[in-house]
Amino acid sequence: MAIVVSDFERTDCFANDLAGAPGDVQSDAMEALDLLIANPNAKSLRLHTLTGYRKPTIYKIDVRTDKSWQITFELLGTTARLLRLGTHKQIDRRPRP
Repeated sequence: MAIVVSDFERTDCFANDLAGAPGDVQSDAMEALDLLIANPNAKSLRLHTLTGYRKPTIYKIDVRTDKSWQITFELLGTTARLLRLGTHKQIDRRPRP
């Protein structure tokens, strides 16, 4: 999947999710977002789209290699609008705010 991300826009929901996450998850999330800009195709991110949701397309990346925490976003040009940060189960239940 060839996408380009140059910037981020945080939703209030994402900001709240990030603030409520454990400190190590917060730092891992920031590293994953840095990697998303540097190399969106990095295998560790496991970037993919979610099916079954209306447009705009929802993308998901893994924060950790064990897939326990994930980030969802929509792409507006080259700006990733960050939607949610949560556990795999939380994201599966509600990927959008």
